[in-house]
Amino acid sequence: MHVQLLIAALRRPRVMMRGLLPVATTLAMILSSPCAAGVSLEEGYATVQGTWESLSGPDHDWRERGAQVDRAFDTGVLPHTATLSRLSTPDLRVLLRATHAAAVAGKQPHYSAIALRVGVELRKRGELQPADARAGATIAVLSRDAAALAPVSPWRAAFNGRPVPRWPRVTKPFEYWTPSADGASFRAAHADMASLKIIVIAHPACGFTRAVAEAARADPDVLRILSGSRALWLSPQDGTLDLRIFTDWAERHPDLPIQVVARQTDFADFGYWGTPTFYILRDGRVAARVVGWPRGGNKAALQKAFADAGIAAEP
Repeated sequence: MHVQLLIAALRRPRVMMRGLLPVATTLAMILSSPCAAGVSLEEGYATVQGTWESLSGPDHDWRERGAQVDRAFDTGVLPHTATLSRLSTPDLRVLLRATHAAAVAGKQPHYSAIALRVGVELRKRGELQPADARAGATIAVLSRDAAALAPVSPWRAAFNGRPVPRWPRVTKPFEYWTPSADGASFRAAHADMASLKIIVIAHPACGFTRAVAEAARADPDVLRILSGSRALWLSPQDGTLDLRIFTDWAERHPDLPIQVVARQTDFADFGYWGTPTFYILRDGRVAARVVGWPRGGNKAALQKAFADAGIAAEP
């Protein structure tokens, strides 16, 4: 690839007319790129993963983390995607892992297209494994990329015969979805931010989320804070493949159903989507935030957050 760039530079008349200095400059720029500098896919993936991990946690905005992970991916991984047929099968899997990490961090839809190319190449070689299909399907789901889950997709096997989700077209900001019983379709709704007092970021697979629900069942005060028409529980924009987990949760916790957020970007005030996180709202804007659910619970922190924000902690 670098030789081709140099040849292209040499073919430009202006470069030839000005002598070797522009050629040397072009060559220096080419040699400074990751591939020429010897940055392997493993190293590029390690940089992506390290960037993601260093910016995780409630002190870092997920959008800034995503932007920095995007830059790390573009610098250390993207150059290797030019010709997938030249990559070894192990390198294709490293590329898929790097793409998965970047997609989880930034939610950018173009990662689904990159992953799909990798999946097609692995399948063509007869090397597609179940773990590859799960990773690719996860990227497609969190990217809301229905085209990547078409019947010919290499990722379909990840659903093990379960229905493949069909997402509604997002029409308004603050949209969220309620999955059908089989997890194949959704009913869309929109959060009326001005009428809500609290949004809980939660997920049925999160043990701390389950601890919150158990505390609400045991303590009427906690239940009053977290339920009712002025409370909304939202799952992050993730790659959950079996969406029946949400309907199962709703059956067990009818007062605390968890909805699936359509796009995290719509909720501009929410910089952290770790579960559980509690956003206390006043006039549609975040007035306070409580993160986590320690062993002893966080009831006191929630009550204080409501009090400090001047909001009654009642439905």
